[in-house]
Amino acid sequence: MRKWTIKYWVNESGKSPVEKWTYKLTTEQFEAVFQELRILEALGNELKLPHSRALGKGLFELRERQFGYRIYYCFKGNQLIILLAAGDKKSQEKDIKIAYKRLLENK
Repeated sequence: MRKWTIKYWVNESGKSPVEKWTYKLTTEQFEAVFQELRILEALGNELKLPHSRALGKGLFELRERQFGYRIYYCFKGNQLIILLAAGDKKSQEKDIKIAYKRLLENK
């Protein structure tokens, strides 16, 4: 089984809001998120609940359960995953709107 490649979505100035978001996490929080990302990297589009959920129109939600973090992503090509947005359950509605906007820009 081939491993998937995960990349951050970057804006026109080359910055990644998702990467910046990870810098704000504690070590324990980062490790919990990174564990989910490793599973996503290994399984890609085979990953299902409770780790991942399809939101429709090509957008997916990676669900970190210990702290309630969510990372929104899409697939591009055969082996590429783009991390579009991230946050927690409180910012979920706003984060999903941002992720859909970035998804459309990424097509």
